[in-house]
Amino acid sequence: FDYLTRPLDVMREVRRVLRPGGSVLLSQSNRCFFTKAVGVWTRDMSDAAHLRVLGTYIHFAGGLSPPAATDISASGTGTNDPMYLVSAKRE
Repeated sequence: FDYLTRPLDVMREVRRVLRPGGSVLLSQSNRCFFTKAVGVWTRDMSDAAHLRVLGTYIHFAGGLSPPAATDISASGTGTNDPMYLVSAKRE
């Protein structure tokens, strides 16, 4: 979603094609091509800000459950890249 120019329209289409009870899962790492990403994505490069942006798209698409964010980052020696999922279900 960091490169989409009409992300809310895309999320509304995702909602439209999901069956009731179907899940939408958005994965998010902290890597992006800064020169290609849209402004809303690059204004605040924090993970929390990106998760809020994704949750906002889910919320305003309508007809989806409240978004939930889950940290699925790898742990252990040599791991330092955060990875998150933002999920919701079609109502």
